Amino acid sequence: MEGDTLESIFKRKQISINELYEIIEADEPYLVLDVLQPGDQLTLRIKCEKNRLETLSRIIDPSKTVTYQRNDHNFVYQYTLTPTNKVAEVTRGTIAGNFYVSASSSGLTDNSVMTITQLLKSSLNFRRDLRAGDHFQVIVERETMEGHAIGKDRLLAARVLLRGKEFGAYLHSDGSYYNAVGESLVPALLRYPTRKKYRVSSHFNPRRVHPVTGRVKPHNGVDFAMPTGTPILSMGHGHVTRVASHRYAGKYIDIDEFGPYSTRFLHLSKILVEQGQQVERGQVIALLANTRRPTGPHLHYELHIKSRPVNPMTAGISMLKSIPGSEIKDFHLQVTDMRNLMLSGENVVHLDRPPKENNRQENHQYDSVKRALKSTMTSSPAS
Repeated sequence: MEGDTLESIFKRKQISINELYEIIEADEPYLVLDVLQPGDQLTLRIKCEKNRLETLSRIIDPSKTVTYQRNDHNFVYQYTLTPTNKVAEVTRGTIAGNFYVSASSSGLTDNSVMTITQLLKSSLNFRRDLRAGDHFQVIVERETMEGHAIGKDRLLAARVLLRGKEFGAYLHSDGSYYNAVGESLVPALLRYPTRKKYRVSSHFNPRRVHPVTGRVKPHNGVDFAMPTGTPILSMGHGHVTRVASHRYAGKYIDIDEFGPYSTRFLHLSKILVEQGQQVERGQVIALLANTRRPTGPHLHYELHIKSRPVNPMTAGISMLKSIPGSEIKDFHLQVTDMRNLMLSGENVVHLDRPPKENNRQENHQYDSVKRALKSTMTSSPAS
């Protein structure tokens, strides 16, 4: 119901408050139960004679369900994935008014429009430069189930054509975007979330023994010991997807960066951004709190690549200003394939469907987009 929280659901079901705290603690590394939205689907399996919670599941999206399963001592995080199909969907349009209205009318989502605008804004003034009659062409990878998009979209290529001049963005195998000649459109992520480098007090460790509870619990990020009130920086250009507060994690922020990256910052005292806001690389987004835990004041920082937590101190982060010479030939072939698909008249290419016999045109488009995406089509790992 609208306005429901995990606490109100547990009270209505007359489940012990201690079990609520156990669930919240188990969820701390993942925060999938922290912010519930109207329409979210939760399933609780309760042992009737003791009114004891055995499992709690949440459908994250049509392809993924997260479950907390009781074992002898606590609740354990699990997830199940349902196979999806992928299609490359081509959208073409003509400017009539402004870019946002024209792109939205053509069927592009707000997120795709925002991504294109952010990628091209350094070389193209969308308000001043565009004229009625200019064109745009976009390729988006969509995940589908039973023919319906499930909301997992990824921009593969986009170009805006102004009186014949192209302003383009193309996804490369490193997860970042480049123009047609291979120059980066996205500044590299920062490696550290503060202006000064602070001591790492707890390293990334999927099998860490928690220093307070003594339980084996994944540590999906890195903790930096630092003074209360330290300014925390955005790692790159992106938009804020969540601003919330958690019993154990404190105030925290989630940010979707451009490309395959997202970041998370826990144990904050003052948050200086709002959900939905766009942020720039190096922007101060929050101040550090005093966690009042035995471990002392610290920032917990997470980096996710394709939705999977990785070690932010060692993970491969694109630092390139341009594509290296050893890769540029393949990149140029990819750009050519993407342009050919944009100009082909095809609207949808089913990436998981084998080529059809005796259909040379469709097979050519299938092979072209498969070749262009050979290094970017790996399924996103789930966390």
